[in-house]
Amino acid sequence: MSNDRTPLIQLQGIRKIFYTEELETHALSDIDLQIRRGEYVSIAGPSGGGKTTLLSILGLLDAPSEGEYLLDGESVATLSASERARVRNRQIGFVFQAFNLIRPHGLRKRGAALDLSRHVGR
Repeated sequence: MSNDRTPLIQLQGIRKIFYTEELETHALSDIDLQIRRGEYVSIAGPSGGGKTTLLSILGLLDAPSEGEYLLDGESVATLSASERARVRNRQIGFVFQAFNLIRPHGLRKRGAALDLSRHVGR
């Protein structure tokens, strides 16, 4: 572990390229990011803008094509699959914005279902 001045998460020159037989898709290009302890961060943008790809890299579910990812001052590039899983379990968490992840209070007890979509925007 590093001192309090070291960013908890530091990305330098992160790129992610997906290849198919016919296409090369540049999902992320030259991402530089620092997140310090205690900071709250949200990632927003248009559909197809690379948000999920970035979160997959931050969550150690995928690796960048290029660049460096430091977690608490240490490179994650050489972590084994089991080490990445341990880090995800103990050090990384995400909160997703999706009302369907939140169960309405008490509905399961009654076995009732509620169509939340008709209440959105009221």
